[in-house]
Amino acid sequence: MMRNTVWTLTISALLTAASAQISYQEQGDAGDLPATAQLVNVAGAQPCQTPVQSIRGQMDADDVDMFVICITDPAAFSASTVGTTAWDTQLWLFKCDGRGVVHNDDNPDGAGLGSRIDNRTNCIQQPGIYLLAISRYNRDPVTADGLTLWDPLGNNRLVRCPDGIRADEPVGAWAGATQAAGEYVIQLTGAYSVSENGCCVTAGGDVDLDGCVDSADLLRILFVFGNTGQFLPEDVTCDGIVDSDDLLTVLFNFGNGC
Repeated sequence: MMRNTVWTLTISALLTAASAQISYQEQGDAGDLPATAQLVNVAGAQPCQTPVQSIRGQMDADDVDMFVICITDPAAFSASTVGTTAWDTQLWLFKCDGRGVVHNDDNPDGAGLGSRIDNRTNCIQQPGIYLLAISRYNRDPVTADGLTLWDPLGNNRLVRCPDGIRADEPVGAWAGATQAAGEYVIQLTGAYSVSENGCCVTAGGDVDLDGCVDSADLLRILFVFGNTGQFLPEDVTCDGIVDSDDLLTVLFNFGNGC
C-alpha cells in the first residue's frame, strides 16, 4: 500500500509540473543576439514540459529583447502581441545558431500594429530550442556585414520565412533607430521553458539525442575534435570548443539512458 501511495504521489507531482504554466518576466535587459539571449527558465519549471503563457518586458530606445524558448510541436506554436501591447511591435524567431525562421510585423489576421507568428507558412520545420525576439518597428535583424535576413520591402502583414538578401545567414546585429516604447506582453501557445543550458541541448553527453550516451557520441566528438563555435552539438560542455573536456563528459556519463 505504501509503495502504491508513493507512486501515486510521484505521478501526481509530475503531472502537476507538466500542466503548470508560467508567465515569464524579463530579468534586467534581455540581450539582442544568441549569445546574450535570456533563458525562459524559472524555479520548478521542467524544461520543454512546463508551458510558458506569456513573456513580459520593457522596450528601451534602439532595444531588441531575445529569449530562449522550447517548441515541442511547431503546429501548436504561436507568439502574439495583438491586443496586449500598445506600440508597433515586430516578432522574430531564430534557430540557436542565429539563422532566421519566421517573422511578422503587423497582425496577419486583422487590423492593428500588433504582431503574430505561428507555423501557418511551415517555416518552423522541427521541434527544438529557439530564440524569440521582439523589436519596435522598424528595427530589423541584419548579418554582421549589415545585410538583411528578411526583405525590408516585404508585405508587413504576412507571416514570412527569411526572404532577404542574406536569408540563410545568422543575425549579427540590428539596424534601424527606434525610440523607447515601454512595456510589452507576448502571449504564447505551444512554448515551453528551457533548462539552464539553454541552447546547449546536448549537455550531459548525448550528442546524437537518441537517449543513450554511448560510443556513437564519442565518435561524433572525435570526428570534429578541435572545432570551435556556438551551439555545436558535440560541444557538450557548452564552452565553444570541442575538446578533451567534451570527451571526458561523455566518458563520465557513458551508459546513461541505455
